Amino acid sequence: MFDRLQFLFSEALTALRRNLLMTFAAISTVAISLFLIGGLGYVYYRVNQFSQTVPGMFDVRVYLRDGISRDEIRATASAIRSLPGVKESVWLPKDKMWERTRAENPQFADVPNPYPEAFKVTLSDLDAGPSVVQSIRAMPAVSTEANGVVYRSDEQRFVTQVLSIVRWVGSVAGGLLFVTAGLLIYNAIRLTILSRRLEIRIMRLVGASGFTVTVPFLIEGIVQGLLGGAVAAVLLWLSSNLVADFIGSHNALGHPPEFPLGTVTALLCCAGAAYGFLCSSLAARTPLRFR
Repeated sequence: MFDRLQFLFSEALTALRRNLLMTFAAISTVAISLFLIGGLGYVYYRVNQFSQTVPGMFDVRVYLRDGISRDEIRATASAIRSLPGVKESVWLPKDKMWERTRAENPQFADVPNPYPEAFKVTLSDLDAGPSVVQSIRAMPAVSTEANGVVYRSDEQRFVTQVLSIVRWVGSVAGGLLFVTAGLLIYNAIRLTILSRRLEIRIMRLVGASGFTVTVPFLIEGIVQGLLGGAVAAVLLWLSSNLVADFIGSHNALGHPPEFPLGTVTALLCCAGAAYGFLCSSLAARTPLRFR
């Protein structure tokens, strides 16, 4: 049993060393394909993370009528929190807001408090913004003036459209790259098998079974995919560091999160190995069926 396994692995490794050009072509094909797919997936993952924080950037400021009572404030707060799409509603007492303003601007010490009672409403879903604003405007305690409810609807609409486009483009491009990578890997391994038709015929003539002939090619595909995934992870890590250095040089843009090298390497290596196995098994079926 162990002798047979040793033979299969030794045949695969020997073939990898003997056909260095084809091996390099297959590994580079896997690496480039997984680099593109992995890079697109990583960008899509970061965009999704960013999209989760975007609703908090577009809070709604709600200003109440003058002379409103505490009971009306509590009832309004409860009504706002019950609206679909609202994450939280924070009361901004006008006395505390004015104290903070006077502490920062001592010259306003003798000026009467101009602030109304207000709420800061944070959304959980940007798409619900217009309906939330409309519902809040209809509440009796809310000021009927034009600035009674302040919401940056144009900016919200723009961000929502951009995120939708990124998700759509990412899904379509990722699917095309996935199919293209499979075709490239399949062709690379199929060419390797076709270039060794004489060896396959000799092995069949001396009594080798189909399993014995096919398994080394499957191992080759797995090894090529595994190495391609590792190379793709290193390329992604280097690219991420270059982008991070560029962004870090602009302090206003902040610093991007650290690249998860271990997780990405494991995912890409597993994906490459699985892809290599699948494509090599498909590629081995047709050329070997009639040998």
